[in-house]
Amino acid sequence: MDHTIHVLLPNFTFQRSRDLQNMVEKLLGHARVIHSDNRKGDPATLHSVTWESLLSTLWNGVVKPVLDALEFSTPRDLSHIFWCPTGPFVFLPIHAAGLYGTQHSEPGHKLSDFVISSYVPTLFILTPSPNPPVVPSDDLCLLAVRQPPSDGLPHLKGVAIELEHIREIIKNSPSTLTLLLESLSGTVEEVLDLMKEADWVHFACHGIQDDVNRTESGLCLVDGRHLKISDIIALSRPHGGLAFLSACQTVMGDKRLSDEAIHIAAGMLFAGYGGVVGTMWSISDELVPHVAWDVYTQLFRNGTRLDHREAARVLQEAVGRLREHGNVPFHVWLPFIHVGL
Repeated sequence: MDHTIHVLLPNFTFQRSRDLQNMVEKLLGHARVIHSDNRKGDPATLHSVTWESLLSTLWNGVVKPVLDALEFSTPRDLSHIFWCPTGPFVFLPIHAAGLYGTQHSEPGHKLSDFVISSYVPTLFILTPSPNPPVVPSDDLCLLAVRQPPSDGLPHLKGVAIELEHIREIIKNSPSTLTLLLESLSGTVEEVLDLMKEADWVHFACHGIQDDVNRTESGLCLVDGRHLKISDIIALSRPHGGLAFLSACQTVMGDKRLSDEAIHIAAGMLFAGYGGVVGTMWSISDELVPHVAWDVYTQLFRNGTRLDHREAARVLQEAVGRLREHGNVPFHVWLPFIHVGL
């Protein structure tokens, strides 16, 4: 299919999208995850508003009509779909749309049964680059940046476990050509220099949002300084590769500028990374290491040439396992998303 399809959504309006955005805010506010200091919130138990009702409304009103238009009627080998939301849709978990509950446990009731979902901040990301494609190298340099002790923020206990998982996966991988760089000082200058050298980067730290100037939002490093979006965008690097942002709210947009893609994950794409694992809101410090372990285990499993384009699929599978095995609340597994190619 190489032509444009206009999909009508007769049962969905702009006001309905605003209503769903308000539902998300209520659910997150009740779960106390928006301003959580330790990346972990409490289960939401609002009786009048539920994640199930929100995700089913997205499924019936938006996602199912799109799948029908694309003639995805039965679950099969998953295609890759790219969502470019604007307005209130920026704040909605489109990737998780579906019908949940034991009566809908069979495949065919959720978007993830039909496609692999990624988000793109602009359609420009999908256009062919005028530059020659970056051929993945047989070796890989992965930079890991952890929460420094002097960031002035609560200690994240899961960070040490998370990075130990990455070390073990690389050590035990059939591939012996992966070099793990670890930031020593954790200064903004050091991290920027190392990002120029490394093919992939993994941040395990706090993320912070600046509601006045979104380009000042960023990742918290040494002495309370931030690796800001403006710093990241200015970093021109040709490597492509994956940026794994194990930090809170790295794909959180601005309600006042919902038609503009201003968030940390978008900054990584504009800096030259091919794909980004990010989060829509605060995340669980306890469960993040499990997600990282699952994602990297799958990426490194064969010892073959690593390809960041596999990240969308393995992330979706990892989050699916997290959702299915264990009593994990919606707001804990929903925020993990893939952005880019």
